[in-house]
Amino acid sequence: MITISKSTKAEIAKFNYREWVVADDKYYGNHQRWIERNFVFKAEEDGEIVGNIYGKFGGGILYIDDLIVVKDKRSLGIGKMLMQKAEEFGLSLKAHKVWLITGTTWTGARKFYESLGYKLTGEFLNHYKHKDFIIYEKPLM
Repeated sequence: MITISKSTKAEIAKFNYREWVVADDKYYGNHQRWIERNFVFKAEEDGEIVGNIYGKFGGGILYIDDLIVVKDKRSLGIGKMLMQKAEEFGLSLKAHKVWLITGTTWTGARKFYESLGYKLTGEFLNHYKHKDFIIYEKPLM
């Protein structure tokens, strides 16, 4: 009889490694070591945080999880500098693409990402808090 129970990543590590080697061989042609790296960068002015960006790198892809700039400092280039720093981080790990999601009605965010070369590639309907979101991507290499 099969049972399902709570576990930890440490407990399943050997199993996952063994099984993913087989899956990687099948789908990628060889074993791909999966490396994940989180990043967090902040923008400061006079010792005060005025913006931040964070996300993660994994499988050759950089994901921007969160970007925010304090309201009265927007449109001054801080967001662009934070995005550039994140992209540089991704490139240092040989990321070939960066992706993120934003709200469908967040027109300022959409224009911002498009001005940086991001392209709309998909959507998540009825997603976070029942709102619609869109996916943006940009090649890095």
